[in-house]
Amino acid sequence: MRAPSADLARSFRYVADQSLVGVYMLRSDGAVLHANDKMANMLGYDSAADVIGLHIANLTAPEDLALLEENLQARLSGAEEHVRYTHRILSRDGTRRWVEVHGSVCQYDGGTALVEMALDVNQKVQSEWQSRLADRVFESTSEGILITDAEFRILAVNPAFTRITGYHPEEAMDKRSRMMTGPGAQAEINRGMLQRLASDGHWQGEMKDRRKDGSWYPAWLSISAIRDNQGGITNYVGVFTDNTIRKEAENKLAFLADHDSLTGLLNRSSLMRIFAQQIEAAQTSGETLVLFFIDLDRFKTVNDTLGHHAGDQLLVAAAERLREQLRPDDVLARFGGDEFVVILGDSPPQEMISAIAQRLINSILRPFVINGHEMFISASIGSAAYPEHGEDAIAILKNADIAMYHAKERGKNAFQLFNKEMSNHALEQMLLENSLRHAIERKEFELYYQPQFSAVDGAICGAEALIRWRHPTRGLVAPGMFITLAEQTGLIVPLGAWVLREACRQGKVWLDRGYQFGRIAVNLSPRQFSSDDLLSTIDNALGQSGLPSAMLELEITEGAIMQNPQEAVVLLKRMRQLGVTISVDDFGTGYSSLASLKQYPLDTLKIDRSFVKGIPADADDVAITEAIIAVAHKLHLQVVAEGVESQEQHDFLRAAGCDIVQGYLHSKPLSAGEIEAQWYLGGVQAET
Repeated sequence: MRAPSADLARSFRYVADQSLVGVYMLRSDGAVLHANDKMANMLGYDSAADVIGLHIANLTAPEDLALLEENLQARLSGAEEHVRYTHRILSRDGTRRWVEVHGSVCQYDGGTALVEMALDVNQKVQSEWQSRLADRVFESTSEGILITDAEFRILAVNPAFTRITGYHPEEAMDKRSRMMTGPGAQAEINRGMLQRLASDGHWQGEMKDRRKDGSWYPAWLSISAIRDNQGGITNYVGVFTDNTIRKEAENKLAFLADHDSLTGLLNRSSLMRIFAQQIEAAQTSGETLVLFFIDLDRFKTVNDTLGHHAGDQLLVAAAERLREQLRPDDVLARFGGDEFVVILGDSPPQEMISAIAQRLINSILRPFVINGHEMFISASIGSAAYPEHGEDAIAILKNADIAMYHAKERGKNAFQLFNKEMSNHALEQMLLENSLRHAIERKEFELYYQPQFSAVDGAICGAEALIRWRHPTRGLVAPGMFITLAEQTGLIVPLGAWVLREACRQGKVWLDRGYQFGRIAVNLSPRQFSSDDLLSTIDNALGQSGLPSAMLELEITEGAIMQNPQEAVVLLKRMRQLGVTISVDDFGTGYSSLASLKQYPLDTLKIDRSFVKGIPADADDVAITEAIIAVAHKLHLQVVAEGVESQEQHDFLRAAGCDIVQGYLHSKPLSAGEIEAQWYLGGVQAET
């Protein structure tokens, strides 16, 4: 007689092998006794034999183990004979699949066994999950969604649709979507949209839609066509956003690109573009163009006394008064700071030009009340005309600027027409000085760097910082035109402080990028050298930038040192204590002797270009240069020759023992970006 367990096992295997679902039997401890190939395949195994002996816990997703244990114990304890539950099995490769399990309990081989049938419901569960997810997205997304039939009648909308349009679902149902079809009837449906939907199944673009309250708004709309099995369109799904904020931002950015953010007037770039266009048109028409350059007198006093906020309010009020006095065809722009520019339209006669200017002056003379304070300012106006006073916008603007400063010279609160006699040197100096006073705060200065090279191997071992002034109307102003003026007016001190800060900042940038450039040399003017705060200025520039002090070289002219030799010795020693190196610039042009060098704490001697220019042809220059190099080396000073412009000069200096050369033979002064591109990014390495 066969054992019941053997019969049960044989019957189980027969039924399992014929089944289209996964079937398996577990011992009471959870080990797999039997399984069919279907179950093995669901678990990623080749055959049932690979599964037998494995523990059911190892074939179940960890997050579902508690559910598995609950259903196993329910049957083993006798609480349940049959169970049905859905959980995730864990395949051999680690992937999870949803199965629906029908389980029962039986007696097997003297003990209790569990029989389970597993139906693969992975696709069904995922579809249900995706459906629930889609429902959540539909309900919670910030984009409005509407579903229509093929005739654009609305079938469903989401909450965002109501929030954007103001229409509740019951108000929208069965109504034709105006957003999709346009404001007219069927005949006026956007044909381009329909053609794209028919051909591509998708369209997107901006549409104008009207809210329930009657207000219009720009909607960015994306429509997709839904087709049946035969390819016919059954539905449309529209997804849209309220584009108002983005459009407002775009419009604001476009406005700010052409307008001054404070006053709302045209800005400088727009003014120059418009004026250039008007000049181009006038070249054909023969029209005369008149430009006013307006500066508010005493504005700086108000700004300094009551603060920038009050100053801004005053500028806005002044701009509005100027606007009120102009005609519709006139152009008004804020040029910068407290400066405004007007371009008069219609080629007005001279008497009208003067009358308009006087109206503008009178409008500014009336008191302003800002934050309870009554303020009095005035306006100085200069005028220039095309083509009489220049052939392009920059020339006209420059001459109107000159005329305006001439008006200020007359006592301010005045109008002045330009004439050529105004372009004399004294006026140029006055204009330059005035511009110079504002140039630092307007960030019109920039530094160029002339590399210094080893005379022996040509490696970069330093760079001299050289200031350049990029004036908004004059263009690039040569240093010779403003350095002396800055020295005379005392502006060289704040200007020199800026050069120190900027050179140290740039040096630290290069250092952080791994560029080895030796030292950055910065010139100190005589007036700066004698200023009381020189040491703190140097220390602050180094501290703010983080540049190691040994990488900063300060160049002082021989003449500056000789103004007061005793005080110079003390100051130079204190400068050396900061860790910087010191170079004497333009050596040989003053009254000091080579012997006097030993009393000064110096590191470098710079041969003036006037001696370099004559070598090797001029015997006197040769003798002086050789003597300077020899004595400097005896005093353990490094020697730099500036103004090297020929190979013959370079060869002589190298043979004479000069350490470093600088000049156009090797490199002109370059911007920081050009230095990087030419000497570092190109692979040239510097001397360390």
